[in-house]
Amino acid sequence: MRSQFNVPNALSLIRLLLIPVFVTLYLTADEQDPAQYRLSALVLLISGLTDVADGIIARKYHLITPLGKVLDPLADKLTQASVCICLTIRFPSYLFLLILFLSKELCMLCAGAFLFKKAQDKPLPSAKWFGKVNTFLFHVVTLSIIAFPELNPTAAVCMLSISALFTLFTFAMYIPEFFKFKKEICSKSTPPKPM
Repeated sequence: MRSQFNVPNALSLIRLLLIPVFVTLYLTADEQDPAQYRLSALVLLISGLTDVADGIIARKYHLITPLGKVLDPLADKLTQASVCICLTIRFPSYLFLLILFLSKELCMLCAGAFLFKKAQDKPLPSAKWFGKVNTFLFHVVTLSIIAFPELNPTAAVCMLSISALFTLFTFAMYIPEFFKFKKEICSKSTPPKPM
């Protein structure tokens, strides 16, 4: 178990611990004091930077572990879900973002569970470029809205709409990737026909 606990996994745990800190700071922020919102945005920024550092360190020093494969995406998804829920609580008009996020993640969770069960000991495919760009765009947009509560509402909705459209694009791009990997698994697991 000791070998499972390394620097990347510790960073993932830090991201998980930062979630309640961000939620508390954001939901209790005084609308008359933008500095309180910027403090919650700073916590979210630190969380994002630990995510980047986590991936770089894990790949560079070959510290990828089964525990890390669970902790890293878990921290990512819970952080993004918390941000969506907090924004929806403060701005009910952003409900479409929460519904879109939850729908996408539910579909990808089901697909991931299916592939994990079928793949057995085979390595699962890593995140694609469009998935990484989508995550980056999500963080830039939400950080901007959280850090600058005085932002024009129309501009905020436009930014969220762009992020939502790219989320749909990402989901659409992952569909053929899912079937491609599913086909590879099935072809490798099918025993050869007897001569």
